[in-house]
This record gives sequence, C-alpha cells and structure tokens, in this order.
Amino acid sequence: MIVSQLQPMRVPSKTSRPHTSTPPVGQASPQPARKVWRKVWLNLHLYIGLIGGALFVLTSLTGSLLVFYKTIDEWLNPEQLIRTAGSDQPLSDIVAGARTMHPDWSPPDTLIFPLHERDTFHAWFKDPAAAPPEERWHVVAVDPSTARPLSDRRWGSFFVSFIYELHQELLLGKPGEMFVGIMAVFLLVSIGSGLYLWWPAPGKLGRALSLQSGGSPIRRHYDVHKLTGLAGTLLLTLLAVTGFYLEFPEAVTSVVRWFSPVRDTSSELQPGSELQAAVSRIQPEQAVAIARTAFPDAKPMWIGLPQHERDSYSVGLRQPGEIRQAGGQTEVWIDQYSGAVRRVQDWQEFTRGETLLSWLFPLHNGEAFGLTGRWMMFFAGFTPLLLYVTALRMWWLKRAAHRRRREA
Repeated sequence: MIVSQLQPMRVPSKTSRPHTSTPPVGQASPQPARKVWRKVWLNLHLYIGLIGGALFVLTSLTGSLLVFYKTIDEWLNPEQLIRTAGSDQPLSDIVAGARTMHPDWSPPDTLIFPLHERDTFHAWFKDPAAAPPEERWHVVAVDPSTARPLSDRRWGSFFVSFIYELHQELLLGKPGEMFVGIMAVFLLVSIGSGLYLWWPAPGKLGRALSLQSGGSPIRRHYDVHKLTGLAGTLLLTLLAVTGFYLEFPEAVTSVVRWFSPVRDTSSELQPGSELQAAVSRIQPEQAVAIARTAFPDAKPMWIGLPQHERDSYSVGLRQPGEIRQAGGQTEVWIDQYSGAVRRVQDWQEFTRGETLLSWLFPLHNGEAFGLTGRWMMFFAGFTPLLLYVTALRMWWLKRAAHRRRREA
C-alpha cells in the first residue's frame, strides 16, 4: 500500500500566463498520454490508500501477531497450556480426558498433537447448540502426562483466537471473509500503482533509490514512503496473493486446475468405514500406529476422530521435507472397525498444482522458511503502518501549506 499525494497547483494570473494557441475543436490535446495515465494511477493509488489504508494496517498488524500466535498464547496462559513432567498417556485416555469437559457432546472432531516438549494435546469440539450454518468450537487442552484437561476455551473468546477472527473476517463472519479477500485485490492494485508511479526515468534510478536529508518535510516523508513501499513490495504482494487464496480457496484452485490436476479433498468425498455389527472400534493409538506403518519416517500431527458410525479415522502426518511445519500434508484414512487403510494422500506424490497450493499457507505465515521466514512476515506486517503514517503526514503538510498560500 503505497499512498502518494497530488501536489497543490498554483494557477498563474492572466497577466503572467503565457500565450498558447487553443487547439481546434475535435483535435486531441497535446498533453502526453503518459501524463494522463500517471494522473489516473495517482488518483487510484491515492484513494485506495486513503479509504482502505486503515484496514490494510489492521489486517497486517493482526497478521504479525498471528505469526507467533501459539507462543503468545502460551506466554499469556501458561497454566492452561503447559504440560507437567512425565511420560505420555495413551491417546484413548487423552480423548477420554478431553470428553470429561463435554460428556454430552460428540467426540472431539480433531485432536492436535503437541508441537514441542512442553506443549499439550488440543481437542477440538463442535458445539451442537450452534445453528447451521454457524459453527462454534471449543478447544480443550489436555496434559499428556496425566490425561487431565487443563482448560476449556471457546474459540473467539480468548486473545489469540479473537485476533485470528479479526484478521480473517473482521468479526463479521462469512461476509467479512469475502471483504478481506477483496481487500487483498485492492492491496495488489495499490502495490502495482505505487510501482508505476515510482518507476524512474532513464538515468534517474539513483535519485529514485535515495533518501534526501536536506529537503522539505514533505520531501523527507515522501522518500521514507517510497523506499518503505519499495522494500516491502515483494512480501506485501506475497501476503496479498496468499491471503486471497485463504479467503477464496475454491476460486484459486479452479484457476490452478487450468494447468495442473488438483484432486477434490472436500469432506463429502472422504472414504468412510464399512459398518460391521458387533465389532468394536479400534482405539486412536491403533489408528496412528497403522498410519505410521505406511509412513514410518513421518511424525503424527493430528487425528480426526469418527463422529458417526460410518466415518473413518483420518491421521495427519508430516514427512521429512514437507513445507507445512505445524500441520503436515500427508494423510491416511483408516476404517474405524477393521483398521484397513481406505485412502492415502502422500505429499511426495502431489501434482504440480497441488504442490503450488500446498505452499500458499506456509508462505502466508512464513513457516515455509522456518523461524527466519516467520520473522520476515512479522516485520512485513508493520510495513503498511509506516506507509499509512507517512502518507497521512504528507497529506496533512500539503493541506496546511495550501491553506497558508490561500491566506497569503
């Protein structure tokens, strides 16, 4: 978001105005087309920045916080999220411990495995009282050493979840998601128009990349504005493109399918279990063990628990070399009665389109490049704030200067 301002123009008096001939009726003005287009892009850049700048700042700053949302949550609520010392209990005991918080509800939809030594299991329960299409979720943290629940929190009620919903949907639900996705498009237009306006004429690249210290306050703010925008162009473009995908995944997937196959992974098409009378379900730890026989080098990241009698277990794993570090993209579906493997999604067998899509979220939060990538995205989130502040300051200084000239 690079916001430039129109310079106030002084109209010369009639006595000082040079004599020019008026072009005949129907003849085009001699003004170069470049100046016309520059004015169009300048106005577009200006009004996108002034109208949407504050929202760009809001979504970018909340995004910076979410890069380290788990660390922030554990720092704020250690007694609710940090395990005690000891060996891990069986997964079936972990699930049973989580269900003590909601004994009348269905089993947890998903059980997230700990990501580090002091982390806990997180069981996600869907609130049955929520009317469709609304969904309300509760997250129960379970100590792996004791299988005792440490906390039961409704998603959206604690700090990092509130920030997440503010970032994703501006607390407006589905309409908010669509609005944020459209904002990503306007951010791309703002970036493109800013580059067009900055692009230097031949021989003036050095001046365009310089920061002049002896100029007016307006000039100094402009130099900071342009150099900040130029430095943040690549990362802001990346955030806008990946953010659009996260709000409109089906639209982006449809485009990717034009040049590469992408398999449909909607929940309605997932393999189910064959109902077997008088046969008990296998335990969650058995399902994980079966999944690991297919991928012995992979690390279990989560397990989806059957909600109905024909559902299957789904086990998410992360193989060495996978881009997703917090979730993994390898998945195994297992019959809840027989333990038979119903389907396998191997990250190493993705098509080009599926590989491209698998990169987008890890690029958005920076985890694709480890801790370095996360810090890059964290600081990139502050770029729109600096751009917006310098743009507003330029607008205010120019407005004040214009008012003084009128009074004089």
